[in-house]
Amino acid sequence: MDDLETLVVKLFDIEAFKFGSFKLKSGIQSPIYIDLRVIISYPDILRSIAVHINEVIQRANITCDSICGVPYTALPIASIICVDYKRPMLIRRKEKKDYGTKKLIEGKFQSNDRCLIIEDIVTSGSSVAETAEVLRTEGLQVTDAIVFFDREQNGENNLRDKNIRLFRVLTVTDVLKHLVKNGRITEEISKDVQVFIRENQIQLSSLKPNIVEVRGSPIPIRQRFQSIMKEKKTNLCLSADLTSLDEIIELSKQIGSNICMLKIHCDILDDFSMDKILQLKDISRKLNFLLLEDRKFADIGNTVKLQYTKGLFQVAQWADLVTVHILPGDGIVQALEQAAESIDEPRGCLLIAQMSSKGALTNNEDYVKGAVQCAKKYSDFVIGFISQSRLTTDNQYFHCTPGVHLSNTGDQLGQQYVTPRQAIDGRGADILIVGRAILDSINRVKTAQEYQEEGYQAYEQLRHV
Repeated sequence: MDDLETLVVKLFDIEAFKFGSFKLKSGIQSPIYIDLRVIISYPDILRSIAVHINEVIQRANITCDSICGVPYTALPIASIICVDYKRPMLIRRKEKKDYGTKKLIEGKFQSNDRCLIIEDIVTSGSSVAETAEVLRTEGLQVTDAIVFFDREQNGENNLRDKNIRLFRVLTVTDVLKHLVKNGRITEEISKDVQVFIRENQIQLSSLKPNIVEVRGSPIPIRQRFQSIMKEKKTNLCLSADLTSLDEIIELSKQIGSNICMLKIHCDILDDFSMDKILQLKDISRKLNFLLLEDRKFADIGNTVKLQYTKGLFQVAQWADLVTVHILPGDGIVQALEQAAESIDEPRGCLLIAQMSSKGALTNNEDYVKGAVQCAKKYSDFVIGFISQSRLTTDNQYFHCTPGVHLSNTGDQLGQQYVTPRQAIDGRGADILIVGRAILDSINRVKTAQEYQEEGYQAYEQLRHV
């Protein structure tokens, strides 16, 4: 095994470390570029990296039941560690299979097993955080990660906020010191890189989608929703049926920490603009909730594609989820799924299976059966239902119930209310959709907190999560 100084020099010589001017994914010009993918062509260097990482495991006395390498470059590193030191390995798929078991995690594990993440490079820490999110969704514990090379751009702090301790073999400071000492770069180049690193610290929570450190496909929308609920301990969706986007933006800042999803109607907004809706999207990322556009698509496939991606609202650009009627047949879902493939972020939909208004024509057996069959056919895109009862025993589907109020009365327009516990216990709800109870409150923040606490407490007790 090479010592770290020798290993750094070898990595420079095979062009894993490059210096000059490089345009990063974010559009920023960087004086350093690291590409460790090349190590797969140099077995001795690859094994040396694996040995150094294993030494960190031993020095830090890290205990784990399994190891998972972040796709792709960390996979061969993790494989060597697992084979040489007889450690069980898990593989995270970058996308779920559409056949067989449709697993996201391959390998044998038990609920509450502790999994150690191995990564080749950390910048913001988002790739490690995304992998941890998938593992945690599958019931694994993730508390530690080891990276071979830390760019020192705030990844350690970002991961600490996600309850992950980051251990590293090398930092950019170490690499610069070794390369200057061995005459591979000048002091001037080293100083330029250090200035760049200091001036480009990244806050993970405020990253916009186009600059997230993503190595593959984003986390599927279903898994992201599950993770949000568990991390924030909320199953509350605010139905913000307001006509002012400015008001919705301010409201989302106030109660975003209490909700897992925000539902809006873009076509009733008097002040809609793409600038404002993208501002709301940015808030949803910072405060970790999904945006649901309650569009209730109900047209033929080609028209729906255009409604989803074009026009004034460009819904696909900002809405994580949309609502869909299956009145035209399941071709409407196929059309939306195809349109969503052009978006770089995960998208999905909720099928309108039942409505809370009195006398709704959707509330008949054939329509409900059709909705369930459609969900099963397009299970990667349909993540659940708007419903008044539990429609299937398949727990991968979220049942979202509107008409929830701490006072189970009704209104003059036929809206029928149930309490949070009645919705979860009696109607099988997972997500509570609450609107006027919060919007009409004198203290919206306090009321949202009450619904969050009562709703998730009932959800934990009755769903045993």
